[in-house]
Amino acid sequence: MKVVISPQAAGVLRERGGHLFVWASGHVCCGGTRFIESATEAPRDMGGFERVAFDGIQLFVRPVGGRLPDELHLDLKGRRRPRVRAYWNGCAFLA
Repeated sequence: MKVVISPQAAGVLRERGGHLFVWASGHVCCGGTRFIESATEAPRDMGGFERVAFDGIQLFVRPVGGRLPDELHLDLKGRRRPRVRAYWNGCAFLA
């Protein structure tokens, strides 16, 4: 898995402890679409996450259908409450 991270996202992650959890939402809409979720704090259900170390940051990614993304893009979104958003192979959702 290739990780592409913006400098701003990397800075925020390091400030918040250096961990990011990424998974596909359990809610399905629009004919099977699942949005990609990300958080700096562990979700309630930690089952199935794979740990990936990248440039001093610990990523925990839950595979979908037994597969990790080819590329995981991480970027910073929001001005008032900035948060790191994850994009699975460049997309904010899985169809």
